[in-house]
Amino acid sequence: MQQLKTRLVAGLLVLLASTNSTLASEPRQVDVRITTHLGDQQSFVDGDRISFLLSLESDAYVYLFYRDAGANLLQLLPNERMVDHFFSAGLFMPVPSAQQKFQFTVQLPYGDEFIYAIASDNDALVFPGKPLANGLILLTAEIETVIASIKAKSSGLFGRAELRLTTLPARQPD
Repeated sequence: MQQLKTRLVAGLLVLLASTNSTLASEPRQVDVRITTHLGDQQSFVDGDRISFLLSLESDAYVYLFYRDAGANLLQLLPNERMVDHFFSAGLFMPVPSAQQKFQFTVQLPYGDEFIYAIASDNDALVFPGKPLANGLILLTAEIETVIASIKAKSSGLFGRAELRLTTLPARQPD
């Protein structure tokens, strides 16, 4: 009986040690938040310009993605025009910043759209896609695949935030 107890305890210690080593390889979770200049859960109409406000618990490289109502996935940051995607920890940092000559303007297709902000300690991740004339990248992967890839390649920190927007055609005068 004593030998069985010893084996059980040894087995539990091995299991605990393997669980701890698995947990140690996970990146530290950091708080990431994203909203718009009008707050969360807002509707925007054709032609509206949207500013995003990013909040980070820790310094990080931020990957910003946009899924439009047509299920197209665009990489907003980094891109050909905004290569630097390092952000210091802080609250309500505008994206794009006032110095960047880039604007997010509502256009077709309209409907439910999503912004994904992903924080990582890895600054050199590249995803398959097609560069567009405006400097953005039209990705060929699904957002969950992209997020899983970022998390897997982040050794020190990882965080994510998601914001849903509704876009509509311009209001017609009565």
